[in-house]
Amino acid sequence: MKAPICNVCLKSDVLCSKCEENHENGKVTDLDIKVSRILHGLSDEHGSLRDSTIEKVYDTENVVVIVTGPGDGAKVVGRRGEIVKKVAEEIGKPIRIVEKSEEDKEIIKGLLSPAEIESVNTVFKPEGQSKKIVVDGSYEDKVNMSREELQKLIQNITETDYELAFE
Repeated sequence: MKAPICNVCLKSDVLCSKCEENHENGKVTDLDIKVSRILHGLSDEHGSLRDSTIEKVYDTENVVVIVTGPGDGAKVVGRRGEIVKKVAEEIGKPIRIVEKSEEDKEIIKGLLSPAEIESVNTVFKPEGQSKKIVVDGSYEDKVNMSREELQKLIQNITETDYELAFE
């Protein structure tokens, strides 16, 4: 399993010097470490996790978002959601799995689920262009994150600024 920390640190209670340095400078968070170790512990029981990649873990007010490598989302969810349920129990929050993708729209779809994206537009402003995601307004209460949290997550994962609009 590939994780934000090395394989030695996945199996240990302490971090090696390189992982400790990444932790101190903010590249790796406590939640990255905790979720990675939980998933590594479950990999003995669930072989699908052994060849999966955990890119990053984000904490929001209501949900924990785990970003996996491309094609690894289903491996982390497990059959009938059994793996993700165990992780959610240990973390104490619901989990949302999002696969890393070359297409920003796929990542955004994963974060906004069950809402569907109506459009992604380029907006031209005097200070430059920006991107705007338009989602049906009826879904605003169904997505268990605030608009600000979603925009920040989308920016962190895609490395692009998007404005989110529920219309």
